[in-house]
Amino acid sequence: MLATLVGVGIWTAVSALQGRPGGAPVVSLQSAAVVMGAVFMFAVGLIDDIVNLRPQLKFVLQTLAGVGLVGAGATLSLTPWYVVNVVATVFWFVTLTNAFNLLDNMDGVAAGVGAIAAFFLGVTFAQQGAWWHTALAWSLAGAAVAFLRYNFQPATIFMGDAGSLFIGSVLAGLVVTRPASASGSLVSVLFVPLAIVAVPIADTALVTVTRTLAARSISQGGRDHSTHRLVALGLHERQVALLLYAFAALGGCVGLVLMRLDLALGLVLGTAFFASMSLIAAYLGRLKVGHAEAGAGSKAATLLVTQLLYKKRLAEMLLDVLLVTGAYYGAYRLKFEGGAPPAYMAAFESTVGLVIAVKISAFGLLGVYRGAWRYTGLEDLYRILGAIILSSAALFGYVRLRVPVLADSNILYIDLLLTAAFVLTSRLSFRSLEMARSLLHRTGERILIYGAGDAGELALRELLNNAGLRLQPVCFLDDDARKHGARIHGVPVAGGIESLALVVERYDVHQILIGTKKLTFDARRALQAYAACHGLELFELDLGVRAVPGDGARADMAAVGPAPAQGPVLHPGVQVVANAS
Repeated sequence: MLATLVGVGIWTAVSALQGRPGGAPVVSLQSAAVVMGAVFMFAVGLIDDIVNLRPQLKFVLQTLAGVGLVGAGATLSLTPWYVVNVVATVFWFVTLTNAFNLLDNMDGVAAGVGAIAAFFLGVTFAQQGAWWHTALAWSLAGAAVAFLRYNFQPATIFMGDAGSLFIGSVLAGLVVTRPASASGSLVSVLFVPLAIVAVPIADTALVTVTRTLAARSISQGGRDHSTHRLVALGLHERQVALLLYAFAALGGCVGLVLMRLDLALGLVLGTAFFASMSLIAAYLGRLKVGHAEAGAGSKAATLLVTQLLYKKRLAEMLLDVLLVTGAYYGAYRLKFEGGAPPAYMAAFESTVGLVIAVKISAFGLLGVYRGAWRYTGLEDLYRILGAIILSSAALFGYVRLRVPVLADSNILYIDLLLTAAFVLTSRLSFRSLEMARSLLHRTGERILIYGAGDAGELALRELLNNAGLRLQPVCFLDDDARKHGARIHGVPVAGGIESLALVVERYDVHQILIGTKKLTFDARRALQAYAACHGLELFELDLGVRAVPGDGARADMAAVGPAPAQGPVLHPGVQVVANAS
């Protein structure tokens, strides 16, 4: 805090002595409110570090600080209604202040993200000529970077609530009092600062939603933040911090780009960025992490949110509404690079609601909302493409009858391609993140799979998905020369039985898994002999269905053992068992 205030104080003094116009805002009521609010939140945090204030009291004090900003005349101009703007301003201040407080749960994260956010906010202020805001933002960035020297993992000093509340309140106050907050578009007033502070906001939203769904108090601490979930993915604490720095820098770059775009295109890009962050947060929210025990929250609210977001798939529908709208508008922007003529924009405004309704209805009718994103496969992709083609065909027929200006253009064709790209990307996002997770979790004994057929592929998926086996598949061997050089889920087919010795040495293989039932007698004996000679463990894949004894199961069925070669296997399990031969 002291370094930040000294920095902006020096700039203010020098500016006033030189007679620069940027020196005037320092004596304004709003500027004083920013500084006093930040100092007040620092004091609240310091007291909390010493005596551990109740969350309700901290919330009241944060609200008072936000009201102080409003009393100084600082509000976000989001709507024509002053009361709504006042509520939004106080909500913004309390949310961002708490966001940095919640983000301070791992060495170096809050300080680094705060430094990056302050730097990019300073750049936006400089572009607007708000030099006092620039000086305060960059002073905060410099102080945070200096603090980060000793706070990065392994930390020797810690920020505490005093530091995190100070950083959040300074950034929140700067956004509220900057010139664009009084007169500017929705993109410059809301989307630009949201993009710059996307990391702490996303973390707060993730914690709030997951704790609400689990019927736990939001104010109760726990190891369920984005940082802890990234550790659960297999990252180390240093890697988590650096990854969040990268996301913060990306958000800052997006914010700078948004300032140069017109309103409509800025809304599209901003919405796309926030949708992407939401998908990542939703994936992290699925991970199982530990948390402190807490009393149950509002069961009624939890039940309502669960019914709407999960069982009724409302969240997916809302996302698709954004994607469909963005694709439809993007088709116009691609067709007319300098902006669509008035006749086409009138057609867009009159048909965008119909486009959304038709496509979302087609998704529902063809079962798009019944799929699980983590297991998205070809059937799901065909359903999505079928729904898009069906809805586009209906729209083609409609515009030919009712909207002649669109019938003579290729806008709907472009819209079809963009919709397919956006929706398929969203549905494959979880599969992509799962792939990244499996790469991070490739630890354990290095194992070679012999057999690159269907059974071998099934064994590979089980080894990749089941970290409890602690087996790391490194390559395949297969007698079919046509498969040599290919890759299955990223794992190479390195050769045949003749390459066994070379492959074991090259990939440092410790274990061999026979993943085929078509192995010849000679190949089996060769694998057994090589494994025995070189001290390698030899395993065999065992697929089968076994009846569970008890009520409803016949006694003769209870004796049925694994039957890998008898008929089709329903819901096959994968079991790695030692070969006793």
